[in-house]
Amino acid sequence: MSKSGSQSKSRTSERERLTVLVYDDDDAYRKLVRSMLSQSRKVEFNVLEARNTRQMGTALKRHVPDGFILDLGLKGKSGMEWLQEITDHDIAPVVIVTGSGNEQTAVEAMKSGAYDYIPKAYLTYDLLLKSLINARDKWELLREKEQLQKELAHMAMYDALTDILSRRALLEQAEVERQRTKRYGRDLSLLMIDIDHFKKVNDTYGHLIGDIVLKEVAQTLKKQTRRSDFVGRYGGEEFLIILPETSLNKALVLAEKLRKQVSELTIPVDGQVLKDITISIGATEYEDDPNIDEFINRSDKWLYAAKQNGRNQVQPQPGKK
Repeated sequence: MSKSGSQSKSRTSERERLTVLVYDDDDAYRKLVRSMLSQSRKVEFNVLEARNTRQMGTALKRHVPDGFILDLGLKGKSGMEWLQEITDHDIAPVVIVTGSGNEQTAVEAMKSGAYDYIPKAYLTYDLLLKSLINARDKWELLREKEQLQKELAHMAMYDALTDILSRRALLEQAEVERQRTKRYGRDLSLLMIDIDHFKKVNDTYGHLIGDIVLKEVAQTLKKQTRRSDFVGRYGGEEFLIILPETSLNKALVLAEKLRKQVSELTIPVDGQVLKDITISIGATEYEDDPNIDEFINRSDKWLYAAKQNGRNQVQPQPGKK
């Protein structure tokens, strides 16, 4: 429920504030709910009311509630329909409090996303308060779990230092692209890239500056490639770029552009400027390689050739330039 920033205080504050939207066409019932919630000493409830579909729609345009109390037996757009819409948009937890329905209705409501179901005949202050607080806690726990899962997925996909694709993600995507190229006969090229004399950078300026160089080079590679390309850190100071739908000739044009852009980088270091950062690149095109390892190994082979020939250059596989 933290998405309602203007309504809620910190959990550690003396009295929490929660906004609850009550949707019911019974004026006396809405008044009863307001009275019950006003008794809470731990939570200050801001109670919003809606007695029909129009008022419900207006309330949702003006507010982002921390929770909902819905009746089911209403004219127009039913409580069950509102439950489905609120759940689909992941707005806030819903507690059903209704005078109509039976056990089967309760089961359907819970399956549709309700956090609790209370028949009006059994409604008490303690039960209502406990239901709302439990719903809030469960909802927030689920949001935290989802956020954690997103962060873990990001950690698995992206390199922690450079925030480009990790080696694992690169290899998985490279295999996907290899199989697609083999199936449909499309072009596919790889660029294997290494920062020249990177050990000297670390030895001279320290690993913190070395990390900055890695980040700057990674972002330069990322900015100069297309959205359909895949840029990642292969390991250490090596990077791999996967270029779908790209012939070797086009890959070489990009490789030369990347080499030039990196050579123009300048990095401030203790009042000085670190420049003359260069990269060597090995470029290859798919040749019906039986697996992704052989395809990448060919790229690595021509990267090694670029290093042996003096560095700061692009070396394509022979006979393909």
